[in-house]
Amino acid sequence: MLNQRVFQQNDAKLIQFRATVYYDDNSTVTLTGFEHLVHYNEPLPVVSKGIHLTWQYLIKFRDKGTFEKQEINLSFVTEMDGRINIDEEMQVYTHDNHVFLRIHHTARTWGADIEGILTKHIKTLVQKDSKFAIFFRYNTERVQNSVSGLLALITMSFAGYKTYKLRAANLTFDPSFWLHYYGNLLFLFLGTFILLKLTLILLEEFEIYGRPSFILLTSESLKDKEKTLKSYRFNWRKYIWTIIGSLLLGVIGNYIYSLLTGK
Repeated sequence: MLNQRVFQQNDAKLIQFRATVYYDDNSTVTLTGFEHLVHYNEPLPVVSKGIHLTWQYLIKFRDKGTFEKQEINLSFVTEMDGRINIDEEMQVYTHDNHVFLRIHHTARTWGADIEGILTKHIKTLVQKDSKFAIFFRYNTERVQNSVSGLLALITMSFAGYKTYKLRAANLTFDPSFWLHYYGNLLFLFLGTFILLKLTLILLEEFEIYGRPSFILLTSESLKDKEKTLKSYRFNWRKYIWTIIGSLLLGVIGNYIYSLLTGK
């Protein structure tokens, strides 16, 4: 696709294609030629974590009299430790999923055109999280505050309803009864507070990242994908059920309190 577009527009020659593959054991393999990349088969049980692609062209633009060198650098990086060379001028350490695109050009319109083509194609490779997952990933503090507020609201609602029923019954209770009653309410709020603290501790243990990315160049990479996706889905389910379970325990605890203190 890229070569076709380059060759269609101008008199051009591909002088070099290079691919450097980064593995989880911090080793790298550099391949020259696109066919070498397509047919390369890594025998070692390693997981491919990044790949850096370089195209070098000699292009004679229509308004120029000589060939000029143009270079395209495209890198796909998953979660990894270690350094990756984007080009001679840029080296990065990444611990997340990234796509890096750099174009060294002498014709601005050509560079913008190639960037648009590659960016459009890269977007088709990116699978975004759902809006639901994005909300929880970028609003962890808001989620925790919401759980805190709902647990407090549940407890206050039960306590208020219980007190209202006692007051509306127009029964005569001595002061010791109300002292005992409000003491029980204090223990109820204390229990809810402990439940809330435990819930917040559990929620803080979850590290909500975006959907993991994979570069499937080895058989070991396929196994790693299955294992990682399984863990990713399992962690999300634990996170959601921690929230739901906390709220359910709040309701059940208040209901049991109402039964035990019923008059």
